[in-house]
Order: sequence, then C-alpha cells, then structure tokens
Amino acid sequence: MNELFRMGPYLQPYRWYLFFGFFTVVLPVAMELVVPRMLQLIIDKGILTEDLSTVWRGSLIMLGAAFVGALMTIAQGVCRAQISQGLAFDLRRDLFAHIQSLSFFNFDSIRTGELMTRISSDVSTIHGFFGGGLAVTIRMILMIIGSVIMLFVTDAQLTMIVLVALATAALVIRVLLRITQPIFRVVQKKLGLLNTQLQENLAGVRVIKAFVRERFENNRFEIRNRDYMAENIRVGRLLALALPALALVTNITLVIVLWRGGLDTVSGRLTAGELIAFTNYLLIGMAPVLMLSNVLTMVTRASVSVIRVHEILATKPSLILSKHPKIGNERRQGEISFKDVVFSYGDPQGWEEEASKPGCDEEATSEGIQVDHGNVLRGVSFEVAAGQQIALMGSTGSGKSTLVHLISRFYDVAEGSVTVGGIDVRNWNIEALRKEIGVVMQHPTLFEGTVQENISYGRPEAPLEEVIAAAKAAQAHGFISDLPLGYDSRVEARGANLSGGQKQRIAIARALLASPSILILDDSTSAVDYETEERIQEALSVWMAKRTTFIVAQRISSVLKADQIYLLDAGRIAARGTHNELLTSSPLYQEIYASQLGSVEGKA
Repeated sequence: MNELFRMGPYLQPYRWYLFFGFFTVVLPVAMELVVPRMLQLIIDKGILTEDLSTVWRGSLIMLGAAFVGALMTIAQGVCRAQISQGLAFDLRRDLFAHIQSLSFFNFDSIRTGELMTRISSDVSTIHGFFGGGLAVTIRMILMIIGSVIMLFVTDAQLTMIVLVALATAALVIRVLLRITQPIFRVVQKKLGLLNTQLQENLAGVRVIKAFVRERFENNRFEIRNRDYMAENIRVGRLLALALPALALVTNITLVIVLWRGGLDTVSGRLTAGELIAFTNYLLIGMAPVLMLSNVLTMVTRASVSVIRVHEILATKPSLILSKHPKIGNERRQGEISFKDVVFSYGDPQGWEEEASKPGCDEEATSEGIQVDHGNVLRGVSFEVAAGQQIALMGSTGSGKSTLVHLISRFYDVAEGSVTVGGIDVRNWNIEALRKEIGVVMQHPTLFEGTVQENISYGRPEAPLEEVIAAAKAAQAHGFISDLPLGYDSRVEARGANLSGGQKQRIAIARALLASPSILILDDSTSAVDYETEERIQEALSVWMAKRTTFIVAQRISSVLKADQIYLLDAGRIAARGTHNELLTSSPLYQEIYASQLGSVEGKA
C-alpha cells in the first residue's frame, strides 16, 4: 500500500479538492455515527419514559444527519471526479512525454503491448482507485475507528470482545495482502503479453491470412488468454476465501455481544437503548470489514499499477546528453568520420535492469548497452567529405543499418567515435544533430492525417509549393495527384491505404523537404520497380550533389553512381571503392553483381 504514496506529487495540484473531499467523507461518517446515539436517546429517554418531545427531537436530528450526509456525498463525487480525472490526465501526459525522450535502445527492450498496457490499463486502474476506491477506503477506516470510539463510550467491557474480533480480521487482511500483491503483478504482466500478441497480430494480419495461419494464431492467443484467466481465477479464489472468513468473524462477534449484552441488560448493567446503540455501532464497525476483500482488491491492484507506471517514469534514456552540447560548423556539416567503431546491441533489458558502459568522456557516456554480447560492428573506420555519396552494401545482418543509425546517434558506440562536422555525435546538441540529417527508414512509417501533413512532418510550416517540389523529386507527385483530394487526401494510420512503394516515396519526400545536410536512404527504394527507382535516382542526383548521402541498398543498380561503395561483411568493411574498382578487385562484390545482373566479364 506504501506504493500509493508515490502518487503524492500528482495529487499536489488537487490538494484543495483532496482537503474538501476528505471533509466530505468525514462528515457523512460523523452523521452516520450520530444515528445509534439518537436511537439510544429515543428509546431510553423517549419511548420508555413516554416523552414524545424527546422522540421528535431525536427523529429530527436523525433526519438532519441523513440530509447533510446526502449533500456531502454529492460534493464528494464532484471532488473524486476532479482528482481522478486530473491525475489520470497528468499521468498519461507525463508517460507519453517520457516515452518520447527514450532512445532506440530503450524501445528494443520494451514490448509494445506491455507499454500499451501500462499506459492504458494501469493508468485506468489508478484512475479507478482515486475515483472511488480511495474515498471508500478512507470511509471504511473512519467508520471502524469512529465506531470503536463510540463502542468504548457506550460500554468498555463489551468493546474488548470487538477489539479481539478486529485484530483477527486485521490478521486475515495482512495475510491476504501479502499473498495477493505478487499475484496481481503476474496478472498485469499476463495482460501485457496478451496485448503484445494482439498488437502483433493486428499489425501482421495480412501475413497471417496469406499463410493461412489463423488457427495457429488463435491457438497462441488462446494459451495466453487462458494464462491471464487462470491468474485472475487464482485471485478470485483467494478473495472468495477471505469474505467467508471475515463474515464468520463478524457473525461470531455479533452473537457473543448479543449474548453477553443481553445478560448485562437483564442484570441492569446496561439499558435497552445502550444495547441497541452498541449493536448498531458494532454493525457499523464490522460492515467495512466485510467489504475489505473488495477494497483490498482495489488497493492491491492500484499499488501494483503504480509500481508498473513508476517503472516507466523512472527509466532513464540510454543516451546521456552532453552537459555542454555543441552545434557543428556549417561549412563542415556534411563531414562524417568513423574511427575504430565497435557496437553491440547487448542483451534486451527490462525496466529494472540498466547497465552502464564507458564512453568517450564523462558527460557523453550512455547507459543500458552491454558491449560483450556479439558485436554488430567491429573496428569500422572511414572518412566522408561533405557532398560525397556513399553506398553501403552487404548481406543481411552485416551491420549496414546499424552503421547509419550511429550517425544520427540513435545508439551510442561501445568503442571508438563517430563525428559529424568534426564533433563527436555524443557532444552534439541532439536536436541540432538530427535536424542536419534526413533519414528514410527501411520500413517507412506514415501517420494518420493528410498526404501534405505527412510530407511536411519535419517542416510543418513548409508551403505547399515546396511540398510539391519534394514530392516531384521523390517521384511521388504523380500518384498523389491521382488521389481523390490530391495532397489533402487522407492517409490511414501507418499508411494502410497506400502501397509499400507509395509509402517509401512519401518518406523520401519528407526527408528531402527537411533540407538536411546529410541524407540517409536505408534501402528506401526496395518496394519500387527498377524503372521508378531509376527515375527517383535521376531526380535526386542534382539534389544529392550538394549534400552528403548514404545509400543502404541490396541492389547493385542503386549504387552505381556512388563516390564510394563500402561492402560490409560480419560487421567489418570487407572492401571499399567505386563500382568499377570493386568489380575488378572484390570477389564478394563480383558475386553480388553476378547474382543480380549476370556475368562480370567485360563489365569493368
């Protein structure tokens, strides 16, 4: 339950609502505790003495107490809504903003479904607790404390019996809390796995249908769904045991109190009014005990959700930004240098595991990457002058995409250095660095909105004329013009209503419009035909002549005009040179050429 105090900073802006909300809980409890005392007064001083004025006076006080309690309950609902909705809003906002600050490495170790569960389900659980569970919990505590005080005031001897019962109930609750909290963590983890599979299946539904794997995926989902159900049933069984145990304690206490109180009333130690008042206070105090299983469920779930949400907020970005960031010299902006670069993705890590690694200096080190697990790049060194066109080729897994990711500092090197404009990327202002680099990913992502909004994503203020010019250079203007609303046509989430080639061309246009000094094309024309690729290259040739360009490609046809081709193999540069040079000197390049374009003889 202590975990709930972590929400203190989020409750601070709503402290006046909390204060007034607490008052609206206390007052109805006080009004409810007045009723048994008034019953005692009406019976002993009114009915038994036939004093109707006392009966009327007591009845009016009871009616007034009920009216005040009802008004306060309404006000309490308003306060609860303001606190819970505001807290959930602030949590979602901070979670989203924090997620935006995380690096590629952080996302490599976080399942999307798990992340979605924490942002949606866990925040919803916290919202539910502060929207109702907290008020119920406080009310129950106050009811128990208030009723015990009134029981002592009414009769101290009988109260000792009640205290024993409450101590027994507290022991049951403590045991239940200790058992259920770890189970609730497992429940939320199972829900995360379920959501991960659901998200994965929705993203890959076309592949599933193409290979007729619906039954297989249904079975996989069935297993995880059954696991999730089993953990919830496990919790339900424990709570099912708790309720009868608490009810048994309550009923035994009530029987003992009535038996003992009846004897005291017959002997004259207690009046009939006092026995009725005591019995009512006992019921008021023990009723919350019967509800404790439900309240414990809310408290435990909320505590687990707070832990899970806090784990995200406590996650440090794996990239440590320089304390004194620099911005490169404009005249050297396109210069790039790799010096003895070694890189490893390391082992995937969760929120509770973060390892550190050495970097080039104290302010530019990074956390979270373990360098001793299968290096993807091994001692890579090269220099690129501004305006050069560099092509990267190699087999799948040779490190091509990883290499260009280091230029934008999506990851930090394990050893060596990467410099842009003569400055180590770890000492750059990260925003300034990435504004200098236009990246077209291998699998382009488009966002829900218009075509124009997607192309101008990096420059929202760009006029339509420039958007069209970038689209023309990317050979996208033709198909965009054929769309019903042209550049105002809607793009579905992830570009679902566009073909792979169309998405790639829009992504290229988006990178061109940003007007970077460095352009990275990561296999960005793999989904277009040779003819379209040739037109794209021709249109880009003038544009690329002024900028440093990295082309990651599988096709020989994509790299023919490159100033230098780096052929990567197992994380190392196996060969480098122009197309003609490699065609005569590199057996590996010759093999790639022959597999795509036929015999090498006579081509050099």
